[in-house]
Amino acid sequence: MSKSIVIGYLAKVSAANVNASHTEGNVVVAKKVTLPDGSTIPYISGQALRRMLRDRLEDLGYPLSEPFAQVSGQEVTPPVRPWEFVDEDLFGYLDPSGGRRRTSPVRVSAAVGLFPFQGDRDLGTRSFERFGQAMEAGGNMFETELYANLFKGTILVELDRVGAFKPLEIGQDAERVLPPDQRRKRLQTLLEALNLLWGGGRTARMLADLSPKFIAYARLKVKHPVFLEALAAHYEDGRYVLELEPLVNALQKFNGYREHVLFGLEPGIFGNEAEIRTTLASYGTVLTVHEALGQAKQDVGGLWSPS
Repeated sequence: MSKSIVIGYLAKVSAANVNASHTEGNVVVAKKVTLPDGSTIPYISGQALRRMLRDRLEDLGYPLSEPFAQVSGQEVTPPVRPWEFVDEDLFGYLDPSGGRRRTSPVRVSAAVGLFPFQGDRDLGTRSFERFGQAMEAGGNMFETELYANLFKGTILVELDRVGAFKPLEIGQDAERVLPPDQRRKRLQTLLEALNLLWGGGRTARMLADLSPKFIAYARLKVKHPVFLEALAAHYEDGRYVLELEPLVNALQKFNGYREHVLFGLEPGIFGNEAEIRTTLASYGTVLTVHEALGQAKQDVGGLWSPS
Protein backbone atom coordinates (compact mmCIF):
# COMPACT_ATOMS: atom_id res chain seq x y z
CA MET A 1 0.00 0.00 0.00
CA SER A 2 1.28 3.47 -0.88
CA LYS A 3 2.46 5.46 2.14
CA SER A 4 3.66 8.70 0.56
CA ILE A 5 4.24 10.75 -2.51
CA VAL A 6 7.52 12.64 -2.76
CA ILE A 7 8.37 15.42 -5.19
CA GLY A 8 11.86 16.80 -5.67
CA TYR A 9 11.97 19.94 -7.76
CA LEU A 10 14.24 22.64 -9.16
CA ALA A 11 13.04 26.23 -9.58
CA LYS A 12 14.92 28.96 -11.43
CA VAL A 13 15.14 32.54 -10.12
CA SER A 14 16.72 35.02 -12.55
CA ALA A 15 16.98 38.10 -10.30
CA ALA A 16 15.08 38.40 -7.01
CA ASN A 17 15.06 38.27 -3.23
CA VAL A 18 12.10 35.95 -2.72
CA ASN A 19 12.35 35.58 1.06
CA ALA A 20 14.30 38.24 2.95
CA SER A 21 15.88 37.76 6.36
CA HIS A 22 16.05 41.16 8.09
CA THR A 23 17.23 44.71 7.50
CA GLU A 24 20.78 45.87 8.22
CA GLY A 25 20.71 49.64 8.08
CA ASN A 26 19.15 50.38 4.71
CA VAL A 27 19.93 46.94 3.24
CA VAL A 28 17.27 44.22 2.96
CA VAL A 29 19.24 41.01 3.52
CA ALA A 30 18.45 37.73 1.77
CA LYS A 31 18.05 34.56 3.81
CA LYS A 32 21.31 32.60 3.55
CA VAL A 33 22.96 29.55 5.05
CA THR A 34 26.72 29.16 5.49
CA LEU A 35 28.54 26.19 3.94
CA PRO A 36 31.53 24.44 5.59
CA ASP A 37 33.94 26.35 3.34
CA GLY A 38 32.56 29.68 4.59
CA SER A 39 30.61 30.59 1.45
CA THR A 40 26.89 31.28 1.68
CA ILE A 41 23.92 30.13 -0.40
CA PRO A 42 20.46 31.72 -0.43
CA TYR A 43 17.37 29.83 0.61
CA ILE A 44 13.60 30.27 0.70
CA SER A 45 12.12 29.11 3.98
CA GLY A 46 9.65 26.25 4.20
CA GLN A 47 7.24 28.62 5.93
CA ALA A 48 7.32 30.98 2.95
CA LEU A 49 6.73 28.11 0.52
CA ARG A 50 3.80 26.82 2.57
CA ARG A 51 2.31 30.32 2.48
CA MET A 52 2.65 30.41 -1.31
CA LEU A 53 1.02 26.98 -1.64
CA ARG A 54 -1.85 28.11 0.59
CA ASP A 55 -2.37 31.19 -1.56
CA ARG A 56 -2.41 29.15 -4.75
CA LEU A 57 -4.96 26.73 -3.22
CA GLU A 58 -7.14 29.75 -2.54
CA ASP A 59 -6.65 30.92 -6.13
CA LEU A 60 -7.85 27.49 -7.26
CA GLY A 61 -11.14 27.87 -5.41
CA TYR A 62 -10.57 26.49 -1.92
CA PRO A 63 -11.60 28.77 0.98
CA LEU A 64 -8.93 29.05 3.67
CA SER A 65 -9.51 28.81 7.41
CA GLU A 66 -7.75 32.06 8.36
CA PRO A 67 -10.75 34.43 7.97
CA PHE A 68 -12.65 32.22 10.41
CA ALA A 69 -9.98 32.12 13.14
CA GLN A 70 -10.46 33.90 16.46
CA VAL A 71 -7.72 36.40 17.38
CA SER A 72 -7.12 37.48 20.96
CA GLY A 73 -3.94 39.45 21.54
CA GLN A 74 -1.11 37.29 20.21
CA GLU A 75 -3.20 34.10 20.25
CA VAL A 76 -4.87 32.81 17.10
CA THR A 77 -7.38 30.02 17.54
CA PRO A 78 -8.13 28.23 14.27
CA PRO A 79 -11.65 27.01 13.52
CA VAL A 80 -10.45 23.35 13.63
CA ARG A 81 -12.67 22.10 10.85
CA PRO A 82 -10.15 20.32 8.59
CA TRP A 83 -12.94 18.48 6.78
CA GLU A 84 -14.10 21.93 5.63
CA PHE A 85 -10.81 23.82 5.15
CA VAL A 86 -8.11 22.32 2.93
CA ASP A 87 -5.31 24.31 4.58
CA GLU A 88 -6.12 22.84 8.01
CA ASP A 89 -6.12 19.38 6.46
CA LEU A 90 -2.89 19.65 4.46
CA PHE A 91 -0.86 22.09 6.57
CA GLY A 92 -2.09 21.41 10.10
CA TYR A 93 -2.94 23.75 12.96
CA LEU A 94 -2.44 24.37 16.66
CA ASP A 95 -5.15 25.30 19.13
CA PRO A 96 -3.29 27.49 21.69
CA SER A 97 -5.26 25.91 24.51
CA GLY A 98 -3.30 22.73 23.71
CA GLY A 99 -6.41 20.66 23.27
CA ARG A 100 -6.31 20.19 19.51
CA ARG A 101 -3.27 19.96 17.28
CA ARG A 102 -2.65 18.57 13.81
CA THR A 103 0.84 18.05 12.45
CA SER A 104 1.02 18.84 8.76
CA PRO A 105 0.79 15.76 6.51
CA VAL A 106 2.46 17.88 3.80
CA ARG A 107 6.15 18.22 4.71
CA VAL A 108 8.02 20.99 2.88
CA SER A 109 11.77 21.54 2.83
CA ALA A 110 13.36 24.94 2.43
CA ALA A 111 14.23 25.69 -1.18
CA VAL A 112 18.02 25.89 -1.13
CA GLY A 113 20.13 27.61 -3.78
CA LEU A 114 22.64 25.40 -5.56
CA PHE A 115 25.15 28.20 -6.16
CA PRO A 116 26.89 30.60 -3.72
CA PHE A 117 25.58 34.09 -3.10
CA GLN A 118 27.68 36.63 -5.03
CA GLY A 119 26.83 39.74 -3.02
CA ASP A 120 24.68 41.44 -5.66
CA ARG A 121 22.44 44.32 -4.59
CA ASP A 122 19.60 46.28 -6.13
CA LEU A 123 19.57 50.03 -5.47
CA GLY A 124 16.24 51.71 -4.87
CA THR A 125 15.46 55.40 -4.36
CA ARG A 126 12.52 57.59 -3.50
CA SER A 127 12.96 61.24 -4.49
CA PHE A 128 11.24 63.86 -2.38
CA GLU A 129 10.93 65.92 -5.56
CA ARG A 130 8.08 63.64 -6.57
CA PHE A 131 6.20 64.79 -3.46
CA GLY A 132 6.29 68.48 -4.27
CA GLN A 133 9.58 69.35 -2.56
CA ALA A 134 12.71 70.85 -4.08
CA MET A 135 15.22 68.47 -5.66
CA GLU A 136 17.78 69.62 -3.06
CA ALA A 137 15.63 68.00 -0.37
CA GLY A 138 17.08 64.68 -1.52
CA GLY A 139 15.28 61.43 -0.84
CA ASN A 140 15.54 57.93 0.54
CA MET A 141 17.94 55.32 -0.78
CA PHE A 142 17.86 51.63 0.05
CA GLU A 143 19.47 48.42 -1.15
CA THR A 144 18.16 44.88 -1.50
CA GLU A 145 20.36 41.82 -1.77
CA LEU A 146 19.36 39.73 -4.77
CA TYR A 147 20.51 36.61 -6.55
CA ALA A 148 20.23 34.53 -9.70
CA ASN A 149 20.10 30.89 -8.69
CA LEU A 150 18.63 27.44 -9.12
CA PHE A 151 16.75 26.29 -6.02
CA LYS A 152 16.15 22.69 -4.97
CA GLY A 153 13.24 21.65 -2.77
CA THR A 154 11.31 18.58 -1.67
CA ILE A 155 7.68 17.96 -0.73
CA LEU A 156 6.61 14.79 1.08
CA VAL A 157 2.92 13.96 1.58
CA GLU A 158 1.81 11.35 4.13
CA LEU A 159 -1.02 9.72 2.21
CA ASP A 160 -2.68 7.96 5.15
CA ARG A 161 -3.18 11.29 6.93
CA VAL A 162 -4.65 13.39 4.12
CA GLY A 163 -8.37 13.77 4.79
CA ALA A 164 -8.15 11.60 7.92
CA PHE A 165 -8.49 13.25 11.34
CA LYS A 166 -7.80 11.53 14.66
CA PRO A 167 -9.93 12.25 17.75
CA LEU A 168 -7.20 14.28 19.47
CA GLU A 169 -6.77 16.45 16.37
CA ILE A 170 -10.40 17.52 16.21
CA GLY A 171 -11.56 17.13 19.81
CA GLN A 172 -14.11 14.44 19.02
CA ASP A 173 -14.63 10.90 20.22
CA ALA A 174 -14.00 9.14 16.91
CA GLU A 175 -11.79 9.49 13.86
CA ARG A 176 -13.29 11.35 10.93
CA VAL A 177 -12.32 10.46 7.36
CA LEU A 178 -13.32 12.29 4.21
CA PRO A 179 -14.74 10.36 1.23
CA PRO A 180 -12.02 9.11 -1.16
CA ASP A 181 -13.01 11.50 -3.94
CA GLN A 182 -12.49 14.52 -1.68
CA ARG A 183 -9.12 13.22 -0.49
CA ARG A 184 -7.99 12.69 -4.08
CA LYS A 185 -9.22 16.13 -5.18
CA ARG A 186 -7.29 17.85 -2.39
CA LEU A 187 -4.08 16.13 -3.41
CA GLN A 188 -4.66 16.90 -7.07
CA THR A 189 -5.22 20.58 -6.27
CA LEU A 190 -1.99 20.63 -4.23
CA LEU A 191 -0.13 19.35 -7.28
CA GLU A 192 -1.74 22.06 -9.40
CA ALA A 193 -0.73 24.66 -6.79
CA LEU A 194 2.89 23.55 -7.17
CA ASN A 195 2.57 23.93 -10.93
CA LEU A 196 1.43 27.56 -10.40
CA LEU A 197 3.84 28.45 -7.61
CA TRP A 198 4.92 32.07 -7.18
CA GLY A 199 5.03 34.60 -4.37
CA GLY A 200 7.31 35.85 -1.65
CA GLY A 201 8.34 39.40 -0.83
CA ARG A 202 8.99 42.37 -3.11
CA THR A 203 6.87 40.94 -5.93
CA ALA A 204 5.92 44.47 -6.98
CA ARG A 205 9.45 44.97 -8.37
CA MET A 206 11.14 41.55 -8.15
CA LEU A 207 8.50 39.16 -9.40
CA ALA A 208 9.74 35.56 -9.48
CA ASP A 209 8.28 32.43 -11.07
CA LEU A 210 8.85 29.55 -8.65
CA SER A 211 7.04 26.89 -10.65
CA PRO A 212 9.40 23.92 -11.12
CA LYS A 213 11.69 23.61 -14.11
CA PHE A 214 12.43 19.99 -13.18
CA ILE A 215 10.53 17.55 -11.00
CA ALA A 216 10.98 13.98 -9.86
CA TYR A 217 7.73 12.43 -8.59
CA ALA A 218 7.54 9.13 -6.75
CA ARG A 219 4.77 7.23 -5.02
CA LEU A 220 6.38 5.08 -2.34
CA LYS A 221 5.59 2.18 -0.02
CA VAL A 222 7.42 4.06 2.74
CA LYS A 223 7.58 7.63 4.02
CA HIS A 224 10.95 9.07 3.09
CA PRO A 225 12.12 12.31 1.40
CA VAL A 226 14.07 10.31 -1.18
CA PHE A 227 14.96 13.32 -3.36
CA LEU A 228 15.95 15.73 -0.59
CA GLU A 229 19.72 15.42 -1.13
CA ALA A 230 19.58 13.95 -4.64
CA LEU A 231 19.33 17.12 -6.73
CA ALA A 232 22.51 18.92 -7.73
CA ALA A 233 23.67 20.98 -10.69
CA HIS A 234 26.62 22.97 -11.98
CA TYR A 235 26.96 25.80 -14.48
CA GLU A 236 28.73 25.17 -17.76
CA ASP A 237 28.90 27.16 -21.01
CA GLY A 238 26.05 29.44 -19.97
CA ARG A 239 23.62 26.62 -19.06
CA TYR A 240 22.69 24.68 -15.98
CA VAL A 241 23.77 21.02 -16.04
CA LEU A 242 21.78 18.57 -13.90
CA GLU A 243 24.05 16.09 -12.15
CA LEU A 244 22.48 12.69 -12.61
CA GLU A 245 24.61 10.45 -10.39
CA PRO A 246 23.04 11.41 -7.02
CA LEU A 247 19.52 11.23 -8.48
CA VAL A 248 20.11 7.81 -10.04
CA ASN A 249 21.66 6.59 -6.79
CA ALA A 250 18.55 7.67 -4.84
CA LEU A 251 16.27 5.93 -7.34
CA GLN A 252 18.28 2.71 -7.12
CA LYS A 253 18.47 2.89 -3.33
CA PHE A 254 14.67 2.98 -3.11
CA ASN A 255 14.07 0.57 -5.96
CA GLY A 256 12.16 -1.85 -3.72
CA TYR A 257 9.89 0.91 -2.40
CA ARG A 258 9.02 2.74 -5.62
CA GLU A 259 5.49 2.14 -6.92
CA HIS A 260 5.33 4.85 -9.57
CA VAL A 261 7.87 7.39 -10.85
CA LEU A 262 7.55 10.37 -13.18
CA PHE A 263 9.90 13.11 -14.29
CA GLY A 264 9.17 16.57 -15.62
CA LEU A 265 11.73 18.59 -17.57
CA GLU A 266 11.20 22.05 -19.04
CA PRO A 267 12.96 22.44 -22.41
CA GLY A 268 15.80 24.91 -22.82
CA ILE A 269 16.85 25.07 -19.15
CA PHE A 270 19.52 22.37 -18.91
CA GLY A 271 22.54 21.95 -21.14
CA ASN A 272 22.43 18.15 -20.81
CA GLU A 273 18.73 17.77 -21.61
CA ALA A 274 19.24 14.82 -23.95
CA GLU A 275 21.33 12.97 -21.35
CA ILE A 276 18.67 13.63 -18.69
CA ARG A 277 15.93 12.15 -20.87
CA THR A 278 17.97 9.10 -21.84
CA THR A 279 19.18 8.32 -18.30
CA LEU A 280 15.91 8.85 -16.46
CA ALA A 281 13.79 6.98 -19.02
CA SER A 282 15.05 3.77 -17.39
CA TYR A 283 13.25 4.72 -14.17
CA GLY A 284 10.06 6.45 -15.32
CA THR A 285 8.36 8.51 -17.99
CA VAL A 286 10.06 11.83 -18.83
CA LEU A 287 7.63 14.60 -19.81
CA THR A 288 7.42 18.37 -19.57
CA VAL A 289 6.74 19.61 -16.04
CA HIS A 290 3.07 20.43 -16.56
CA GLU A 291 2.54 17.10 -18.35
CA ALA A 292 4.29 15.24 -15.53
CA LEU A 293 2.17 16.98 -12.90
CA GLY A 294 -0.90 16.13 -14.96
CA GLN A 295 0.16 12.48 -14.96
CA ALA A 296 0.82 12.74 -11.21
CA LYS A 297 -2.74 13.99 -10.72
CA GLN A 298 -3.99 10.95 -12.62
CA ASP A 299 -1.81 8.72 -10.45
CA VAL A 300 -3.24 10.29 -7.30
CA GLY A 301 -6.71 9.74 -8.75
CA GLY A 302 -6.24 6.02 -8.24
CA LEU A 303 -5.62 6.25 -4.50
CA TRP A 304 -8.13 4.85 -2.00
CA SER A 305 -9.99 3.05 -4.76
CA PRO A 306 -11.43 -0.41 -4.09
CA SER A 307 -8.94 -3.13 -5.05
